[in-house]
Amino acid sequence: MRLRLATALAACAALSACKGGPSKEPSARGAAPRAAACAEVTAHLVTFGEALETVSADAKTRGVSYAGRLELLLSFESAAVQLDGELGAVRPSGEVEAPIRTAHSALVKSAEFARAERDALEKHAKELSPLAKETQQAWTSLRAACEAKRAPADCARVRDVVGQFDAADTPADHARAVAALAALKVSSASLARARDRAVAASKAVEEASKARTDETAAMPAAWASVQKDLTGAMDGLVQACKGEAPSSAELVAAERPDPRKLTVLVHVRPPAGVERALLSLAAASTDADEREFYKARAEGAFGSGFFLVRRTDEGGTEVLVVTNRHVIELGDRADLELADGTSLGVAEVVYANPIHDLAVLRPKEELAVREGFAFSRAPAKDQQVVIATGFPGLVGRPSYQTTKGYVSNESFKLDDGSRPLTYLQHTAPIDPGSSGGPLTDESGRVLGVNTLKVTGRDSVGLAVPSRFVLDTLRAAASIETRHASPSDREKSARLACLAFLGELGAAEPRMLVLEQMISNHLVGAAGLDAASALGGEEAFEQLWNTDSVRAMRIATLVQVRAAFMLGGGPSVLETCADPDPAGAREDQARYHVRLGNFETRDVALRWEHGRWKIDGFAAPRATARKPASPKKLPPPGPPPGARRPSRKVTPPRGR
Repeated sequence: MRLRLATALAACAALSACKGGPSKEPSARGAAPRAAACAEVTAHLVTFGEALETVSADAKTRGVSYAGRLELLLSFESAAVQLDGELGAVRPSGEVEAPIRTAHSALVKSAEFARAERDALEKHAKELSPLAKETQQAWTSLRAACEAKRAPADCARVRDVVGQFDAADTPADHARAVAALAALKVSSASLARARDRAVAASKAVEEASKARTDETAAMPAAWASVQKDLTGAMDGLVQACKGEAPSSAELVAAERPDPRKLTVLVHVRPPAGVERALLSLAAASTDADEREFYKARAEGAFGSGFFLVRRTDEGGTEVLVVTNRHVIELGDRADLELADGTSLGVAEVVYANPIHDLAVLRPKEELAVREGFAFSRAPAKDQQVVIATGFPGLVGRPSYQTTKGYVSNESFKLDDGSRPLTYLQHTAPIDPGSSGGPLTDESGRVLGVNTLKVTGRDSVGLAVPSRFVLDTLRAAASIETRHASPSDREKSARLACLAFLGELGAAEPRMLVLEQMISNHLVGAAGLDAASALGGEEAFEQLWNTDSVRAMRIATLVQVRAAFMLGGGPSVLETCADPDPAGAREDQARYHVRLGNFETRDVALRWEHGRWKIDGFAAPRATARKPASPKKLPPPGPPPGARRPSRKVTPPRGR
C-alpha cells in the first residue's frame, strides 16, 4: 500500500501553506475566527502528513508480510481517526467550515476502508492459526523422529531438507523445501507418516495463503479511489487555511530570551550495563591508552539543548528541554548544566522523534525557569541573519559558544535513505557538541535546532526547522496521555511488534530503522557479549574504535536478527496476536511469535524514549538453541583524542 497523498499533503501542509504572513481575509471580523481555527487545523495537518509519510516509507519494504500490511493499515486507520477527532474539536466559521466537513467525510471513509481491510486480514490470520499450529507440530514430530537414538537410516536426507526448510527466508523457499521433502523416498513407515504429515500441513497453509492473496488482488484499485477522495479533501482544507502558520500559543515565552540562561549543556551517560562493561574493561586493562579509551566512552557524550515552557491542560506550566535525538538516543539519562557551570540535575527522555532528529526531555527537579525561548512568527528566509548557540568542545571539554551567520538555503533537502528531510542551511559556525542548540534570529526567537555540520565545506550547518519542534512537542504530550491508558498501551505495543517483524521480514530490511528499534536496556544487558562475537571484522572494529556504544547496539541487533533467521525469519503469517499477559507492565510487553519454520519464540518490548522497543528475543526452553561462543573483543584503536575518519555529513556531537 503506497500513499502518494503523503508527499503532497506533507509538502502542502508543512511547507507551502504554513509559511507565515498576515491573513488576507476581507474583514477583521472574519479574520480572527479563521486564524484561530486554521492555526489548530494546520498543526493537526502537519502531524497527519508526518504519519502518512511514515506509512508511505514503510510500505515500500514491509508490505510483503501479514505483520507489515497489518501495521500499515492500523497506523493509517489510527492517524485518520485521530485527525478526525481533532478536527471535530475545532469550531470553524466561514470558508473553513465546509472544507472541514468534507475532510471529515473523507477521513471516515478512509478509516472504514482501512478497518475493513484490517478485519479481513485479521480474520484470515485467525483462520490460518490452526493450520499453522498443525504445521508446527508436524515438523516438530518429523525432527523428533530423526533425533531419536535409533533414528531411521533415511534421516540423513530428511535432515538436509529440514535444514533447508528452517533456513528458508521466503514462502517460495519454504515451498521448494516442502516439494523436496515430498519427493524423498523413505523406507521407514513411521518416518514416511511423519514426512507426509509435514508435507500435507505445509501445503494446506500454502493454499490458504494463496487464497488470501487472490482475495486482495482488487485492493489497490479500491485504495486508489479512497486515496483520491482523501487527497482532494485534505488539499481543499490546506488551501482554505493557506497563509496561517501553526500556533505556538501553548508556550510561555520570553519577549527577549537570554540564550546564555536558556541554553543548556546535555551530558548523556550510556546505558547502565554498557557503562559498567566499559569500566570493567578499563579496570582489567594494563595499557594506559586502552584504559583512557574505555573510561572516556564510559563517561558518555555531550550536546546542547534549550528550555521551552509549555502550558499544561491543568492550567499550570512545565519546563521542557529540546535537543537532538542523536544526542540522547544511546543513553539512559541526561545531566543538565548552565553556561556558568550550575548543575540542574537529571532529565528524563520523554520522547524521541523517529522521523526528525529531535527529542524532548523533562528535568526531574523543579527549575526556576518561568519563560522559555520564543519561536519566530515566520519561517527563516534566505540571507536572514541567524545566531547559533550551544556547547561545542574546546580544549577537551564542552564550552558555551554563540556564533553568527546567515541563512544560505531556507529549504535544503537531505535524503536519509528512507525519505527526504527538510533543513535550514546556514553559515553560523557549529562544531561537535553544538547539536541540539537553538538557531535563532537576532531577536532570540527560535528558527531551528542545530543538527548537522557538512564536512569538506566551510561554514555549512543544517538545522531542523522550528515547525517540526512544535509538532514534536505536541506528539510528546499526546503520546504520554495515550500511554497512560492500558488499552492504548496494548495497541501501541502490538504496532511496535508488527513494525519490527514487518521490517525484519522485508526483502531488504533497513538496518538503520531496525537499529532504532533496539532498546538501550537490551544493549546494556547483551551489548558487550554481542560485540565480542563480532570481533575480527574490520568494519566493526573501526566502529568500535570510534563509537563503542553504538557498536554494541549494532552488535545486539545482529545477534537478535541472527536468532530470528535461525528459524527462517519471522513467518509471513505472523500478526502479533498472541500477547503474554504475564509479561504486560506499564513499560514492558511480550508476544509469542511464529517463525518461518513454524517454531515459536518470545519477543519482549520495553517502553523507552516514548516508544516501544525490542528488549529481548528468546526461544521456549524446549527449542532453545545454544548460542555461538563469543570471540575475543578487538583491541581499541586510537585514544579518545585522535581524529575520526572524515564523513560527508557528520552530526556535531561531543565525544
